[in-house]
Order: sequence, then structure tokens, then C-alpha cells
Amino acid sequence: MSGFDKLALPNEELEAWLAVKVNRRPLVRTMSALDGFATAALTGPPFPDPQYWICPAVGLPFDVLTNGTELELAVFASVAVVHNRINETFFNRPHEYAPKFAVKADGRIDPRPWCQGFYAAMNLNMKDWKPLLNRSNIHHGLLLPILIYCVDKKGLPVLGKPRSGPETEHFLESEAYLDISVVVPAIKEIHDPIRYPSHHSATA
Repeated sequence: MSGFDKLALPNEELEAWLAVKVNRRPLVRTMSALDGFATAALTGPPFPDPQYWICPAVGLPFDVLTNGTELELAVFASVAVVHNRINETFFNRPHEYAPKFAVKADGRIDPRPWCQGFYAAMNLNMKDWKPLLNRSNIHHGLLLPILIYCVDKKGLPVLGKPRSGPETEHFLESEAYLDISVVVPAIKEIHDPIRYPSHHSATA
């Protein structure tokens, strides 16, 4: 067990903390959204330092490791645990990767919080995500199963208003999100040469 594991809050306590925090508003409010946020940070264009995404994600000051309260350090550790879990899965058991989607009261999957968390992380690093957002990019389609569930700051669908009708509703509720576990590793593969340049140059 790492030091972060020992400090981390239980998921229920972290989610409760995120839900009520108003000062330094976090970019995510649920564990599912945090999982999506961390996944984007791990698979997309790399941040210069993990604190550049961890702190905004959960509303912590950037000097949390030196001046944070005990609770703030526990929150930081909790995010690090989420990060390490996802990272370890990609490195050691990539075939087992699965997004941590929310579950509705009726038991159905709700991918929206996870996708919105992923999109929130993209917005922190949008300049570096722009090539993949270009529709002429052959890899642009990898983002569609995620962005189809996202809204922008004005609450408008990121990909535009979907066609109305039962077929679209069924597709969004039961099918579109199934591709996310496939496209995320592909997104990671695109950015790995940037994230691990020495490894890829050595194996080229």
C-alpha cells in the first residue's frame, strides 16, 4: 500500500466533499466524473505536472502539498489513488480497462458524468487537444462516443443537438457508450509517443 492509499478518503467521503465544496469550485462533483477527468489526463496530451490537473479537478490550491490542510492532503491523495489505479490497469492489464460509469436509480448505466469529466480535463488542455478535435483528423472519430454525451459551458451539446426520435434515444441510452472502453486505449496510444518519448525512440 502506497502513502497515498493510506491518506486517501473513502470514495463516499470524497464524493460528499466534492458535492458541497463552494470555495475553489472543483471541476468534477462525482467519482464517475473524476474517473473520466483522470482518464483524459492520463490518455490525452500530457500535463507538465500532475498538480496542473489534480488541483483544478477537485478545487485544491496549487500549493496543497506544502501548505494544504490534512483534509486537503487526503483529497489530493484520493485523486492520486484514482490516477494510479487507471495507470496501473493500462500498463499491466489493458484488456481489463473499463470506465467507471455512474448507475441510475433504475440500474441503467449513465455515461454522462464520466464523459463530462473527460471533457472538463480536455478544456484544461484544449490547445493540445485541438488536433484530435479537427474533423479532418483521421482519429477524430475516437472522441465522438465521449463528446456525444457532453455539454459546453452554456449547457449546449458539444456535437450539436442530436436528431430527435426513439432510435437516437435508444442509441444514446444503450449503445453509444459501449465504444468508450475501446476508444480510450486508442486515444492513449496516439499520445504515448509524446508522454514517453524516450521509450518510443528506443523501440522505434
